[in-house]
Amino acid sequence: MDKFDHAIIDLLSENSRQSVAAIGNSVGLSRTAVNDRIRKLEGQGIIRKYTLELGGDLQGQKVSAYFELTFRPFDLQAVKQQFERIPEVRQAHALSGSTDVLLFVEAGSMERLTRIRQQLADLPDLEKIVTSTALEQLV
Repeated sequence: MDKFDHAIIDLLSENSRQSVAAIGNSVGLSRTAVNDRIRKLEGQGIIRKYTLELGGDLQGQKVSAYFELTFRPFDLQAVKQQFERIPEVRQAHALSGSTDVLLFVEAGSMERLTRIRQQLADLPDLEKIVTSTALEQLV
């Protein structure tokens, strides 16, 4: 990745809906060159998805939770595939220590969060699941 790729990623991080032409104007490349670079970054897995961040009243309606998962045995690739099937998973981290995976989930309702917890509890080789519901985002 060069300085142009980094600049494109920074601009897309700020606003993933801005036009390729606007990005090109900002970084000093043609629309075609920016489009080619974006496709290359997507193909390399550097850009994996474009997301929507809600604000105002809609943000307040979300329910968030952290799930600590411990597996015996732990097969990272198998569980990773399972997490990719749950669109509400915002972050998933493999950890060292007694907990194998930490998930951060944002759901539209407590009912949906409960269904996600049950889906996680049904994973093969799951030994332990600890759920911590987020009460308030401080930062």
